[in-house]
Amino acid sequence: MKIVIDPQYTSLRHHVEQLPGQFDRGELVYAARNVLRRFCWDGTVVVVKKYKVPLLVNRFIYGGLRKSKARRSFEYAHILAAKGFRTPAPVAYIEMRRHGLFSESYLVTLNEEYPEMMRRFYADESLTDEGKKILRAFAAYTVRLHEAGILHVDYSPGNIAFAVSGEEVSFSLFDINRMRFGRLSRRTCLHNLCRITPSVVVLAYIAGEYARLRGWNVESSVAEVLRAQTRFFDRATGRYVRRELRRARSK
Repeated sequence: MKIVIDPQYTSLRHHVEQLPGQFDRGELVYAARNVLRRFCWDGTVVVVKKYKVPLLVNRFIYGGLRKSKARRSFEYAHILAAKGFRTPAPVAYIEMRRHGLFSESYLVTLNEEYPEMMRRFYADESLTDEGKKILRAFAAYTVRLHEAGILHVDYSPGNIAFAVSGEEVSFSLFDINRMRFGRLSRRTCLHNLCRITPSVVVLAYIAGEYARLRGWNVESSVAEVLRAQTRFFDRATGRYVRRELRRARSK
């Protein structure tokens, strides 16, 4: 078992060391492919993400050729913080091996208390005056991310939390194991917006604000984002239909 702890949280080492055997005792936050549980350790509230054991080929890859998702998330969180972007503060990560092969891994972060997710903007009706204020702030935030050379590959509404305080809107990023750092092309930046919402109205508003802030042609930028949106959600719908057909046939 490999354990890496951020120096700020060495006082929590004994909790981290016991985590694999104690994980199921935490408060369940989310359960699907990966599982999230919340704990209170000596007055510090943390969230632990347990990553699913990867497929056999990836157990070899993560064992030596590629960093695990937990490790990447831990390291990328430090990079984001250094660049001035918020994500749940990294506490520690654990990598487990069984019979010499990589198995499950754990990421420990501080609990994020931002109250809302970008899922709020899934429908046309969310484009209210307050909604526009939040979306303008989101467009500006995304511009800052991209101009800092940061690309969240899974830039989707379930991975972006926000909080509103008066006229100020702030954001926090989740599920950051897939990030790219470096100079980003116009096409890459625009296509990065396509997963935010299936609403054409809402996405056109975000894309227009984004393009305006970048000094890019608004009409052509919005058109490119909407084309990428159509391709993405068409593929997502196709995957959903195929999955439901497989389930029906297996009954």
